[in-house]
Amino acid sequence: MADRSDLIVGGFFFGSFDDAAAAERELKNAEYLEERLGTMNLSQMKAVYDKMLDQKVFSTPVGWEFLKSLRARLEESGIPEEELRPIPLYNNFAAQKDSRDHKALMRIKPVDRERNTKMALRGSVILNIILVILILAMFAITMKSDNPNILNYEEAILNRYAAWEQNLSERENAVREKEKELEDSAGR
Repeated sequence: MADRSDLIVGGFFFGSFDDAAAAERELKNAEYLEERLGTMNLSQMKAVYDKMLDQKVFSTPVGWEFLKSLRARLEESGIPEEELRPIPLYNNFAAQKDSRDHKALMRIKPVDRERNTKMALRGSVILNIILVILILAMFAITMKSDNPNILNYEEAILNRYAAWEQNLSERENAVREKEKELEDSAGR
């Protein structure tokens, strides 16, 4: 599982792992470009700056910070501020009321591991108690049921055979009585 420190890139704390991964890529791109800028003259640096703005290379605060430092370096080198294009951010930073689909506006609350552990333990105990009650209820229903099941099948079968045996002995007695009547009536 990823750690919360994975959300911190370049001194910025990001709200999702996807944003942090994008910032990590931009940090690597900025480091690469920083190495290349050392060998460029002023006009090449300005051309690279303009090209990055045109292609929207950076979209996180990490990248914007690099663009700002490049812009400051160009200003220090003698290019007037009016000749440098501003850094477009393409994001809304003002929270809109009732905007529920804006994940970037949601704050990450600090994790209270002890509280989470207690809540998980409490939930687990409650769930186990409910399951035990359900199992006991199932046993009670099974024991009181007239249908044969694994708990009372022997008794149910013995009762059924006893009823059959009683029925057969009653029929047998009835047949014997009829035979006796027939013998008596034939013998007379």
